[in-house]
Amino acid sequence: MKATHFALLCLLAILVHPDCYARDSGAEQDAVSLKLVADLFPDATRTLPVESPIPHLIVFDGKHILGYSFFTDLITPIPAYSGYPIRTLVSIKPDGTIIEVRIISHQEPILVIGVNDEILTNFTSQYEGMSVVNGIRLAGKNRPNSVDGISGATITAMVLNGSAVKAARLVLEAHSDSLDTSLTDVDPLWLTAWQGEKIEIVLLITGLTILVLMLLFQDWVVVNPRFFNYLRIAFLVYTVFFIGFYCLAQLSIINAFTFISMLTKEFSWDIFLLDPVVFILWGFVALSILLWGRGIFCGWLCPFGAIQELMNKIAHKLNIRQYEFPLMVHERLLALKYVILMALVGLALNSIPTVAIFSEVEPFKTAISLRFQREWYFSAYAIGLILISTFNTKFYCRYICPLGALLSFSSLFKIFSWLRRRPECGTSCHTCGNNCSVGAINNKGEIDESECHYCLECQTSYWDEHHCPVMVSKRERRERRDKRKVLIPTAESDD
Repeated sequence: MKATHFALLCLLAILVHPDCYARDSGAEQDAVSLKLVADLFPDATRTLPVESPIPHLIVFDGKHILGYSFFTDLITPIPAYSGYPIRTLVSIKPDGTIIEVRIISHQEPILVIGVNDEILTNFTSQYEGMSVVNGIRLAGKNRPNSVDGISGATITAMVLNGSAVKAARLVLEAHSDSLDTSLTDVDPLWLTAWQGEKIEIVLLITGLTILVLMLLFQDWVVVNPRFFNYLRIAFLVYTVFFIGFYCLAQLSIINAFTFISMLTKEFSWDIFLLDPVVFILWGFVALSILLWGRGIFCGWLCPFGAIQELMNKIAHKLNIRQYEFPLMVHERLLALKYVILMALVGLALNSIPTVAIFSEVEPFKTAISLRFQREWYFSAYAIGLILISTFNTKFYCRYICPLGALLSFSSLFKIFSWLRRRPECGTSCHTCGNNCSVGAINNKGEIDESECHYCLECQTSYWDEHHCPVMVSKRERRERRDKRKVLIPTAESDD
């Protein structure tokens, strides 16, 4: 009975103070949330809504304060992965002990489709009984003042944790006269993230440095095709297992939409700094696009693309027959990824959660972020694309990938053009075009920059003295010249 009376009091408070908890979620959602508060405080007799500067609800039993309840997005509206704050209802005791953390609404792509309610409930239930006085970190529940994160949703988990803890501490500070202990300082969310991933940052920068050196000295690296092939395979393995499965740093079209969405609001780097590996990777990709075009990401740094290429190399070793579409079909299929991109852009104009559902055309979340641990049809789609790549190289990348389509536009602005060609390319010789696994070299021997993955296969052929006709001719002339140098002294010595 007390709980019912309390709920009615809460609803009355909302009517009197409509701005206190009113947001685009609506009064219906607020009513449900306040019913939850009533269930948490069964002994409550009255409530006092506080509007400014920290909007929250003080819960009383007579004159005794039982605790505080509040929406995090009203106090700490930290943008999450979608670019929008997550509405979370938090209830705490006067000493800073958390009673409950409950997600009320959100627009997170990974939570819309990918992470189920059970996982979210397990995450938020960790906070019950914990104190916000010394802060709470995402560092594993076995460590003090720490909780486990959400696999595949690192940024979302960090924002949930940071907004809940920061909002709770601000509420406590507003009632510091009733708090027995002082609050300790807590580092910003992004700084905590960078401090916790020092090893990953070092390994990533090391890998990117090696890649840059390969690009700078590509004319020397590709001269030995066997050595370059081993080097490329090693880097692709690094991309799959370190960047992909370990760091979960698969870049996605959703990243791009989030960035564009943030440009239309009060822009802040904080949300992007929450994932150091992804931030560094995007920064490197942006720079590499200006210098060499989109091929550096697609050919070297995309984990799903690397999986496809490695599978195709294994298929070659097993003598699995390869199938390429006829040129006319290939050219038509190339347009498909641009159609998909335009459709996603149109949906993104509506909302990020809407586009999140249709962005499942990208198998990245299934294969990399969630490691195939989701519904069978998502896994079947991702596995199917990988299997197709065994007999049709990088099928997804060439014909479906909306991120590749988006990045291809930027190739128009690249500064360098280091992929060497000869007048004979496309006229008397088609070796490079025949060897290009993604079909980025046309019959005239010209490289289509918007389709090139910068794998450097054409450059190994360019310098190969046993495959490139020009280099074969040079080698034969050199060998004849060397042979004459050997024969002439021999003839003189016989005289």
